[in-house]
Amino acid sequence: MPVLLRSTPIVDGSKGLLRGPRTLIAFSSNRQSKGIRMSAPSLAHTPPVPFWNRLREIMRYPSHMSAMITIVALAIAKLAVFLPFGRTLGLMVTVAMYRYAFECLRATANGYMEPPDLAQSADRSLGWKQIWLMLIFIAISIVGLGVFGPRLGVALMLFLGICLPGATMTLAMNESLAGALNPAQWIAIIARIGWPYVAVVGLCLVILMSQLYAGAFAAKVLPPFVALIMVGVIANYALVMTFHLMGYLIYQYHDAVGFEPEAPQALRPLGKPDPDQDVLDEVAAFVRDGNPESATSLLRGHLRSRGGTHAVHTQYRKLLALANDRDALLRHGHEYLNILMAQEKDRLALGLVRECKALDPAFSPTEAGQVTQLAGLAAQGGEAQLALSLLSGFHKRFPKSQDIPQNYLLAAVLLHERMNQDEQARALLTYLRGNYPGHPLMADIDARLALIERTMAIARKPVAKA
Repeated sequence: MPVLLRSTPIVDGSKGLLRGPRTLIAFSSNRQSKGIRMSAPSLAHTPPVPFWNRLREIMRYPSHMSAMITIVALAIAKLAVFLPFGRTLGLMVTVAMYRYAFECLRATANGYMEPPDLAQSADRSLGWKQIWLMLIFIAISIVGLGVFGPRLGVALMLFLGICLPGATMTLAMNESLAGALNPAQWIAIIARIGWPYVAVVGLCLVILMSQLYAGAFAAKVLPPFVALIMVGVIANYALVMTFHLMGYLIYQYHDAVGFEPEAPQALRPLGKPDPDQDVLDEVAAFVRDGNPESATSLLRGHLRSRGGTHAVHTQYRKLLALANDRDALLRHGHEYLNILMAQEKDRLALGLVRECKALDPAFSPTEAGQVTQLAGLAAQGGEAQLALSLLSGFHKRFPKSQDIPQNYLLAAVLLHERMNQDEQARALLTYLRGNYPGHPLMADIDARLALIERTMAIARKPVAKA
């Protein structure tokens, strides 16, 4: 009998599973402890919904009652420009609007998805600091144009425009204008978040352009007095939406930037709450207190006595990974794989297999049907190496399985088309022809074998010399 599928399995790593605990610089969300602080990684919550899946909610955020009252009231207050000392009064209204926008940013970053009431806790100077921040950025851009010339000056302006959201988020978190002017803070945020930060910058630009267009249209079609109010409402709405978007970026990537939201319960996915959320919250408390062993013990007992949701299993595996408990991860992998397959959650099961094979390349489902299902799914998803690893030695592990012809035909196709290993593919098909002569797949087996042999013959044919 030929040696079947002896190619070395390629292990697919699993992102995030074996990452150890790390300590990151984080901005304080508490006004009374300004500056930076150290925070442990958040382990016991479900990741927030990505902002690109919440664009509709982000657009509607300023339409909540508490936000709209503030937006409209401060737009009407802009009429103070017609009173004595109108410019001063108008500037005070602008400062109040920025202060409220900062309150929305901070509330969102802390996990609260509804707008706060009018600037209940934000530092009264935050509005002024944001205005100074923008003026300083504008001044640097103007000076850059004069000093470096048009090309480098425009490049500097673009760089500052990209960094302004990062500076604004820094200002909102630590309430320090000096900290917000520190380029190291902007670059750290951009580097840790990556391309989603750039996407948010693009969305901020889209919001700004939409605001300018809508404001110009309102000023053109409405009477001056009404237009002034409407333009103010549009500008305030866009400002709140922009600051909410920046706050949600911090919230979504709080682990990456080392920020710990004040409301861990708000980290639950939107929609139906997790049935085991109370357990997850208790685990989160243990982790925040620096006691991951108790968190692991709690989840282990919960899973043994009652089972658990996918979130519970996921957090249990993360805690085991942080403890470098490889054996426990593999044991749990076998147990949870059976549960996922029984629940017909094949893609989650395939991801679990991928994780476990990163720990032990020999890891495999214990049932023939599971191997067949997952190998087919891996092949459909373009993961030929994972599929071949699952199918390796299938006839030895499950000698009575009716899936042997089907699986080895799949393996031969992958070896031929994806791995360029025609010899092994031919050995598999030859084995199938000799052991399953009357199988319904024999026509496919013969056709594939003929194709492979023609390919091999062409490859062996010497090239004629010119």
